[in-house]
Amino acid sequence: MDSFIPSALRRQRNQRHLTLEAISAATGMSPQHLSEIESGKRDPRLSSIERIAEAMGLSVMLVPEHMAPEIRRYIATQGRVYTTTTALPQPSNPSSQDA
Repeated sequence: MDSFIPSALRRQRNQRHLTLEAISAATGMSPQHLSEIESGKRDPRLSSIERIAEAMGLSVMLVPEHMAPEIRRYIATQGRVYTTTTALPQPSNPSSQDA
């Protein structure tokens, strides 16, 4: 599987200090099956990914391919948005110039 999903699932499971057995009990999938998904040896169905995510308290979000790099960058920066554009000048307020 050429995807970041297997490594993301493993990373999230480890960060939450969950075992394959705990996820297995919550999803009804065997620990071996889960291990094969996390290692990229098995290509899971979307429904399986959703069950695993739910067991870990995560949500699955599908986005258009062209938005994926920006979403990944947003996630990697933990929601901090960096821009390279400069601020545009604000229009003057005509009523304040009359004073």
